[in-house]
Amino acid sequence: MTEKPITVVATLHLWPQHQDKALEAMAACILASRQETTNSGYHCRRDAHDPHCFVFIEHWASVAAIHEHEKTPHFLAMKQVLNKALSKPMDVRLLEDTDLLP
Repeated sequence: MTEKPITVVATLHLWPQHQDKALEAMAACILASRQETTNSGYHCRRDAHDPHCFVFIEHWASVAAIHEHEKTPHFLAMKQVLNKALSKPMDVRLLEDTDLLP
């Protein structure tokens, strides 16, 4: 069975005092993740109404590709920084296509 492409939507909230260091780690992870062959899109957006809330939107070839991504040095480095920087648990959703529209 072939795995389906997956979109990840991850919402995180940062403590203001940790935001600068977190943003640096996030930027490094974004740049490196875009170079991964199983990634077709990796973006981070800031909430227009909450300057400490960020949403990652990522497109991966499969769930297995996400698991491999989570082992990379750039992801692990960001994860280490976020362990201190998150003001509440991250909300991560894995989304599959629905094929509702052509």
